[in-house]
Amino acid sequence: MEMPLESVLNFDLEKTSLFELNNAVRLHAKSISEEQANDLSSPHISVTLTNARGQDFIGAGLRNVSQVIVKGSIGDFGFCSFGDGQSLVEGNVGDFFGHSIATGMLIVQGHAKDAVGAIGSGGLIAIYGNAQDRVAVGMQGADIVVRGSVRNYAGCGMQSGTLIIGGSAGLLLGQGMSGGSIYIRGESESISRDVEEQRLREPDRLKIGMLMLKSNIKSSGKEFRVFRAVREES
Repeated sequence: MEMPLESVLNFDLEKTSLFELNNAVRLHAKSISEEQANDLSSPHISVTLTNARGQDFIGAGLRNVSQVIVKGSIGDFGFCSFGDGQSLVEGNVGDFFGHSIATGMLIVQGHAKDAVGAIGSGGLIAIYGNAQDRVAVGMQGADIVVRGSVRNYAGCGMQSGTLIIGGSAGLLLGQGMSGGSIYIRGESESISRDVEEQRLREPDRLKIGMLMLKSNIKSSGKEFRVFRAVREES
């Protein structure tokens, strides 16, 4: 089904402030809802953002949007508190990308800096390149897939959710981790004493395959190792 023309919005980030962007989307969603008063489904709004050149807070708090496409790279706190829809960044992202994500899906075609998905409680983040320190720090239920490698303290303070690392990791993987699962295909420079390697079972392989498929990354999940929080002895 072809998307209605009035549901497609385009913004030049060099000419539009974040306040103007969020307000325009909110008003547009409201007008569509009023026009489709008898339609119980949410309005389908696609937003394209051009001239992304490292600006901070792009997509932060954006709601009522089905799809967001960013042409270029963005700075820190991109798509923090974003919900429900799907976004595609055709470049790199800065620190705290997807902070507090609760629903929806965020895809980055490039690399990410520190603290991807910090304290996220739901939704999926896929990084096609590499990520730096503290991926999934304090995560509370989201899923993160990094096709490349990560640096130090991946899964630090993680409470729940899934972190998949297609490459290698830096120091102290899983430090302070109390819940959730870390899957890694490569090696880590060091493993925290807070986690232990467990046997990779069929449900693990199915979970890896499902999240990879949703992220448009091919993998059977057979080459991964799994780490979880150390079990307390009774």
